[in-house]
Amino acid sequence: MMLLRAIAALSFAVSQADAHGAMIMPAPRNAIDSTIPGMDWGNGSTHTGHLEPLGVSCANGTEDCRPGQSVFWFSQGCTPGCESCDDQGQRVNNWDHCNTTRKEPFKATLHKKYWSANRNATEGGPHDIWMYQPWRSPGLAPVRDPCGMAGGSAVPMYNGAEYTKTKFGKQGDLGSHVLKPRPTGITWEAGGVANVSWYIAFNHGGGYKYRICPKTEALTEECFQKTEHQLEFASKEHILLFKTGPKKIPNTIVEEGGGVGWMRNPIPMPNFVGSDCDDMTGHPCHGCPCGSGYPGGSTHEDFPPPFGKDLVGKNTGIVDLVKVPQLPAGEYVLGFRWDCETSSQVWSSCADISIASRAPGTYV
Repeated sequence: MMLLRAIAALSFAVSQADAHGAMIMPAPRNAIDSTIPGMDWGNGSTHTGHLEPLGVSCANGTEDCRPGQSVFWFSQGCTPGCESCDDQGQRVNNWDHCNTTRKEPFKATLHKKYWSANRNATEGGPHDIWMYQPWRSPGLAPVRDPCGMAGGSAVPMYNGAEYTKTKFGKQGDLGSHVLKPRPTGITWEAGGVANVSWYIAFNHGGGYKYRICPKTEALTEECFQKTEHQLEFASKEHILLFKTGPKKIPNTIVEEGGGVGWMRNPIPMPNFVGSDCDDMTGHPCHGCPCGSGYPGGSTHEDFPPPFGKDLVGKNTGIVDLVKVPQLPAGEYVLGFRWDCETSSQVWSSCADISIASRAPGTYV
């Protein structure tokens, strides 16, 4: 009931975006552009892009979803095991972004039962086209910044890698460097549970994690990756938010193999086949094997959309409960990380919270 009350007022409307997502609650630093008067952000719509017309809206008449350009803070060209991302976000099958510098053969770590796409392919076989993508080894892909890079690359590129310059940031800025603390007024109790939520502007499968870092420390991926800074999920179900209202669904937490403790994206790709790739002149892909006839591609029956073909990887908010670690009272930064499976992209958001000590004699 607590979770339902927390999200009962939310509804979503999202259009014309490409694999973008961001934290909603707590309100992230990445959404700061929503405070600019007259920019039609916040409860209106976000528009960016000169190479591609991209629009994202998250309109519900409340303060809970004011996205600004939060869905445009990410990293791309990120293969697990590489030293860094190369900013190349094209969706090309079997693309190891550091194949020329890798010293040892690469093997993905995620157990196959947690795949979100291409689930009929033989692991490591010729049709296993997404083995180098971030979700196939959760948390092991590098990122440009744990709070995201504005536009996902140093210069504007296709696949949504563009950022509209404002007084708060410009293309290529690093979130941990330019996004100032943005008080949310949210205080969690150490050892308790808390509501968190994010939304998908367009879906590329994969899975996600919430982490924290003390505000007194440098906001680095190393800080967010520390064992004591990981947030465990506290329930066995999600609340999914659609324009038609909230719906419950069982969740899938990784419990074995690589990525233990990560959460799989609860809905499949919108096209139901589990593969979405580029077919652009000059790509090494030369025509990716997409479509329902592709050998090894997921089928509608293999990973069906839980609420039918009209409620898929757009217009979707995802609410979870997380356990608050037993950490000293103080100020912290909550980090959200979404590792995609059918793109080499990682979405990141950062939000400011406080943690208070649990009063003696109280229980969860």
